[in-house]
Amino acid sequence: MTLRPAYTFAPSALLIALLVGAVGGCASLDAGPDVARASATIAERAGVATGWDAPWPRELEEWDGASPLSMERAVVLALKNNREIRREVELIAANRADLVQAGLLPNPVLAMALRFPIDPVKGYSQAGASVVQELVALWLRPQRIRSSEARLNEAVLTLSDRALRLVADVKQSHASIVFLQRAADLTRQSLATVDRSIGVLQRRIQGGEGTNLDVNRARQQRLVLEADLKRQERDLAKQKRVLLQLVGFAAIRADWTAADSAPAGETEHEPVLPALLEEAAVISLAGEQRLDVAAARAVVEANAANLRIEELSRVRNLALDASFEETEDRGRYLGPQVEVGIPIFDFNQAQISKAGSFARASLINYEATVQRAVAQARGAYVEARASADIADLYRHQVLTLAEDNLRLAESTLKSGKDDVTVLLTAQQAVVEARQALNGLRLDAALARIELEYAVGGRLAPPTASPVTPAEGPAAAKPGSTP
Repeated sequence: MTLRPAYTFAPSALLIALLVGAVGGCASLDAGPDVARASATIAERAGVATGWDAPWPRELEEWDGASPLSMERAVVLALKNNREIRREVELIAANRADLVQAGLLPNPVLAMALRFPIDPVKGYSQAGASVVQELVALWLRPQRIRSSEARLNEAVLTLSDRALRLVADVKQSHASIVFLQRAADLTRQSLATVDRSIGVLQRRIQGGEGTNLDVNRARQQRLVLEADLKRQERDLAKQKRVLLQLVGFAAIRADWTAADSAPAGETEHEPVLPALLEEAAVISLAGEQRLDVAAARAVVEANAANLRIEELSRVRNLALDASFEETEDRGRYLGPQVEVGIPIFDFNQAQISKAGSFARASLINYEATVQRAVAQARGAYVEARASADIADLYRHQVLTLAEDNLRLAESTLKSGKDDVTVLLTAQQAVVEARQALNGLRLDAALARIELEYAVGGRLAPPTASPVTPAEGPAAAKPGSTP
């Protein structure tokens, strides 16, 4: 009678496996350095600290919900309090754990047996022990580590990209609130101007120089402005609630204001584009800085490693056996034995083909991501340039001319050369020009913010990149083995 499992492990092979497993076990489960990489990227490209080093939800960023909210403060609140981005931060630890697991060998299995004879006269007791260890994992381990490292890199890059998207969304929402506040203020100023005009017209009627039609026209203009103000207040209230959700305070009151520290007539959201920034430079920046492009390259690296794993898995079973056997005649034998699964019917061709398909698809997806990033950057550049030019045209020509016409209309009305219709028309033109300029400046601000994100978070080339995507598989042929 033989007492041993199908697969046992020789002492020398077991020692090698334990040493390799010990090396793999030295990898750290601490995801802090990985999160720090993402934080460094955001700090460099957005100019703000993330606060991700504090555990969630122990250190939430506080805000009283009443004091004016600046754009910089809103970005800090969002990075620290936004639940969706903090969920992505926590998932980095899962990818770090996968990397550690990839470096570990399967645990050996110790089997022990003790048997007693049913008939003590004819039989005898037996005892045995064996250790089973999977050997295939030894040569798969490097590629598994390579795949997991790439997946971890992808997770860090994706987190950084989504954080930059959050920063852009917060800036755009804050800019919208600032300009909606300005639009409402302009409308209130226009209402005050119309009220003064109505008073003047009523006095003219009393002096026998006007008609009720003139007053009614002014009153109609005032009613239109009142409707515009209600619409602006509605849009402002909605946009405030959007920003509250982004910064992690969706349930608090919205009776606060967005602070705008820029000088009168300008806004912090409307900086001038670099004079030397051309479309070719934007294309280059998008290819070099876009984090979603780098994340797609990391996926290519991971799938290339997975393909290599399947190619190395044609032989799935290998065991070394140092077995002890005691026969019925009390003979005892000790010797080695090698057991190998012979790939006759299944030599893993299906899984190799599947992994090759994923590798080729990820390479194509990487190229598609590059194309999409470049197209987005070029579109954002065109929008930013055109929006800034249109706003500049309105600021220096259209509005200036409308204000000149209003002054002329007021002076001619006082001299009695024109009727009140000219004045009302000039007032309406100024109101429309100011509101149009405010809207165009908002368009320019939103376009500038979107351009910054579209090129990777900044409009200047990096001095050093804290997150470096893996090189190699992106240049390989689809389905090739690294």
